Amino acid sequence: MNYQVRVLAKARRDLESILRYIALKSPAGAARLLGRFQAEMKRLEREPYASAVAPEADEVGEEVRHALFRTRAGRTYRAIFVIVGEEVRILRVRGSGQPPVRDWELKE
Repeated sequence: MNYQVRVLAKARRDLESILRYIALKSPAGAARLLGRFQAEMKRLEREPYASAVAPEADEVGEEVRHALFRTRAGRTYRAIFVIVGEEVRILRVRGSGQPPVRDWELKE
């Protein structure tokens, strides 16, 4: 079964902000990170349940998961998502060092 992956507006803004920041120092690094994000989205189309439940799940009170993708230097980024029927909804994207997402930040 394939799932439809939908990147919601807040997540798209998060990712764009992260990529702009990285591009200031390394445009090639930003392009690589975008490629890793896109590869992770393709994986979620096939197997979203293989991703771990996110730490935020307890606070939010629903099954929030996260997919990890990394820079070449090893910095970890997280795509935070929920699965609704046959759709994977990417709610937010967080960089390493950013605090956990609060429940109100996950509202669509």
